Parts: sequence; C-alpha cells; structure tokens
Amino acid sequence: MKLKHYFILLAVGIVLIAGVALFGTFRSNPVLFYVTEGFAVLLLAYLWYFYRKTIRPYDTLIGGMELVKDLDLTTRLAPSGQHETDIIVRTFNDLLGRLRSEHLRLEEQYTFLNLLIEASPMGVILCDLDGNMTSMNPAAREMLSSSIETAIHSLPLGETTTVRIPGEPQLFRISHLSFPDRGFQHPFYLIESLTSEVRLAEKAAYERVIRMIAHEVNNSVAGIIGSLSGEEAERLTALSAFVTRFAEVVKIPQPQLQLCDLSEEVEACRPFLENLCTQAHVHIDFHLTDEATPVRLDTVLFQQVLINIVKNAVESIGDARGLITVTTSPSQLIIADNGHGIPPEIAQNLFTPFFSTKPQGQGLGLLLIRDILTSHHCTFSLITDPEDHLTRFTIQFPTKE
Repeated sequence: MKLKHYFILLAVGIVLIAGVALFGTFRSNPVLFYVTEGFAVLLLAYLWYFYRKTIRPYDTLIGGMELVKDLDLTTRLAPSGQHETDIIVRTFNDLLGRLRSEHLRLEEQYTFLNLLIEASPMGVILCDLDGNMTSMNPAAREMLSSSIETAIHSLPLGETTTVRIPGEPQLFRISHLSFPDRGFQHPFYLIESLTSEVRLAEKAAYERVIRMIAHEVNNSVAGIIGSLSGEEAERLTALSAFVTRFAEVVKIPQPQLQLCDLSEEVEACRPFLENLCTQAHVHIDFHLTDEATPVRLDTVLFQQVLINIVKNAVESIGDARGLITVTTSPSQLIIADNGHGIPPEIAQNLFTPFFSTKPQGQGLGLLLIRDILTSHHCTFSLITDPEDHLTRFTIQFPTKE
C-alpha cells in the first residue's frame, strides 16, 4: 500500500471518531460540540496541507524514478513548491540532464564505431562470450573462406597468424583479440589482407636480385661468347637466355587498358592455343558465350597470360591425351584441364616467386601471370576440384572501374 493511502485512511478514521464523539457532545454540551467540530475541521485541513507538502512531492519523485526506468531522459520534474523537495527535484533534473548528455555521447560514439567498422577494409568478426561468431562487417564476409575459418577456430586468444589461401595469391593476417565488456573479455577477430604489401615487397626484392644477376652474367658472357664455339658457346648462350627470361619478369609494362570483348580476344588467340595443344596431342575446346563480355584489358599482356595458362595446363596433362576447355561468361574466364591436378601442399605455394614443381622449372610462369592479372585488378584462382578432379584457372575481371 502506498503512503498516501495511509493518509486517506487516517483522515477517514479521524472523521468517523470525531463524528461519534461530536454526536454525544452535541446532546450534552452544544458549545463544546462546535469547538470540537472546529478542531476536527482544522485537523483535516492540516492533514490536507501535510499531504500536499509531503505526499505529493514524494509522488513526484516516484514518477521521476519511473522516467529513468523507461529511459525517458528528456522529461523533467516540475517544482513542487516545497523547499526541501525542490532541492531534490533540481538535483534529480541535473542528473537526468547529465545522464542524457552521456547517453547521447555514447550513442554517437557507438554509431560512429559501427560506421567505421562497416567501412573498414579490415575484416571484423564479433563473437559472443562463448567464442561463437555473431556478426561481421562486409570486408570480413568477402574475405571469409574455409581456410580462414579453420585458422580462426584454432587460434588462441591474444595470438596472431597468417593464412595463405590455396590456389590463390592472397595472404591474410588474423588476430584474435578481446575488449572489456561488462566485466568480461569479449572476443573478436581482425582479418587484414597482406597480399598487396607482400607482393610489392617480393617484387622489390626479386627485382634487385634479378637485375644484379643479369648484369653480372651478361657482362661476363658477352666478353667470351664470341671466342668460343660448339657446345661451350651454346651453353653460354642458353645461360644468357635463361637470365634474360628472369630479367623480363621485372620489365612487365603497365597495362594500357582499353574496352574489349573478352570472347573476341580469346577467339583471336585461338590459333596459337590450338597449335600449342596440337603439338602436345591435347584436345582443346572453346565455349565462348554469345553474350557481350566487355572488359578492360591490355590485349598484348592478356595474350601472354592466356598462352601461359594453357601452356601450364598442357604440361600438367603430360603425355596423356587430355582435354582443355576455355569458357567465357560475362566478366569471367575459366581454363580447365583434366591433368594430374594440384595437391593441397602444392596449392599453398602457388604464385610464390620462383616456386616450381617442374624439374627444369624456373617459377616464372605463374609469377608473370600473377603480376599481369593484379595490374588488371582481377581476382583469380588455380584450384583442383576434389569432386570432378578438374583443375580450373578462374579469372574474374572487375565489373567497375
């Protein structure tokens, strides 16, 4: 029962008791009756005054508590006219104002943080306190793959690891971190793409090495190759050609992009590819879409890429009579072969500079392909499908500039 209800019961009790007493007094002493009646009226008036000065301000404060419970931080309590109560009202209103300002500040920071996470190029994955993924930003959804998920589930809190996607030139750094949340450490993951940084560092390193080797070898060979003949001259000529191939990797020009039709460019390379496959007794099929396939590319560099991919597919097939298919669709090119396939341990190292599984390989073919396609802003992968055992080199051209 509320306090004001006790005051109402007290007033009713006083009226009843006064009525009984006044009824008896009126019969014995009318003067005393009127005096007693006046005293009862004064007592009721005092109770009403006490109610207005005490209980109503109390109800006002209770209403303020309800506002806080409902998170209504814009409404303010009105002064009650009672000095002591108004001190509490002013203090309460000041606290409500400060609480509203802090609430707005935190809400703005939360909104800004959400916008920052959504627009961040780094992948952010939030987890619950049990470590289960609850939400992620667009960058994380784009980066997430089976390899990254496997690394996430095995990564201890506070640790960092790097993951290379099999069959792709992409390298990611994953960090398992946490932030304090209501007294608990709330875990989350950061995924950062290191592909461009690593590629630039690799390119700068092998450019310096190749230039130095080419300079020293060619200078030495040029001075003596003219004085030799026969097998020695051929060996030196082969050595010079070998070094020259390395030097060509660092001389890839910037692509001169122009709008072309992908299917038409593949069709233009068709005679070279068919001749390459015919010499190796490999059959090649072309499945070129009739739809328009506009892409921006450098036709000369694209031909080098296409020839190198088909050449690798022919070498993968080996002496067997295999099949290569070249398929185009809007903004996509797929070259598939039924060769020996790529084991998972090999797929981890594809597109690494100078990595080759061939006895006489130099590791330049995929490196050349990687640099040209990267300069075209393409995404690409080289993966053997475990179901149909076909090895597919997939190139996705950008749809927007």
